[in-house]
Amino acid sequence: MSYLTMGVCREAAPDENRVALVPDLVGPARALGLHVLVESGAGASASIPDRLYREAGADIATRDAVFARADILVGIGPPVVPAGGRFRQGQVLVALLDPLSIPFQVRRWADEGLTTVGLDLAPATLPAARSMDAAASQDRLIGHQAALLAADRFGRPLSAAPEPGSPGAARACVIGSGAAARQAAETLRRLGARVRAVDDPGGAPVHPFLLRDVDIVVAAIRPGGERRAPVRVTARAMAAMRPGSVAVDTAAGPDGGVVEGVRAEGMSTAGSGVTVIGAGGLLQHIPAAASTAYARSVTALLERIVRDGTLQIDPTDPVLAAMIVTHGGLVLHEAAWQLILDQTSLAGLP
Repeated sequence: MSYLTMGVCREAAPDENRVALVPDLVGPARALGLHVLVESGAGASASIPDRLYREAGADIATRDAVFARADILVGIGPPVVPAGGRFRQGQVLVALLDPLSIPFQVRRWADEGLTTVGLDLAPATLPAARSMDAAASQDRLIGHQAALLAADRFGRPLSAAPEPGSPGAARACVIGSGAAARQAAETLRRLGARVRAVDDPGGAPVHPFLLRDVDIVVAAIRPGGERRAPVRVTARAMAAMRPGSVAVDTAAGPDGGVVEGVRAEGMSTAGSGVTVIGAGGLLQHIPAAASTAYARSVTALLERIVRDGTLQIDPTDPVLAAMIVTHGGLVLHEAAWQLILDQTSLAGLP
């Protein structure tokens, strides 16, 4: 059997602790006919030493060697070419691509003859795609951790105490419509809270009435690409919450978040003693678990595009059609291609 080589890159982003493949999933990749090559130190930030990859059957190499030898490159973010290096025509890049945020990079990938596949583009309506949806798997972890963080900071059990006169079950409000919000609500319910779920109101602030006498708010909203996400939970709304309550914002960053006054990380106080927690970097605190979940999505994709050690990428496959951004020298992601056309037209470029 002829083998393809899959390269696992060390992440270039300074605040990224995850790795795209974990040792436990080296075996399934090898069973597909893949030789696994891992950049030295790729798993260090997730407390995964090179030794564990070797014991699982992978080889360890320099960054230059990974880029030069890999037929398939996998990463959390798009792999960054080492200084003096370049991609090879026909290489496959698998990562969270967010193509609408990098349209000219997408065009360069097409011009270089790369096939790029976004694990954040799996079509949610197709059951066959769900195992490949890395964005959803990461969001579920975020929602779970946000709920646990809120419960930990609240100061008393969320379920109703059995003693007469004790507080009833904590009241929680989860704001959002995606996987993170659904998971946060489920986790809070399991902990005993009474949960009200509020869909992301499309950029409009939540009415203070919805937060009246609420103990916990989890704003589990994925930023929509804006430089600064619109505020959904205002100081006025938090003033309606009970003293000692907690608000957790999973969209918090250097430019703010969806909870007014939130810090990128850490805690502040609002209203009548509401603890506001910035939780935009939750995954970086659980890199091993997040890496394992991500690697399962990578493995599911590999099972669809690799057969007996050969690449079989079919752009007409309904699942892959939504996930392939560039292939055969073309930009196949329609929205990204339209954005490229629009921007080049405005700039007067050919």
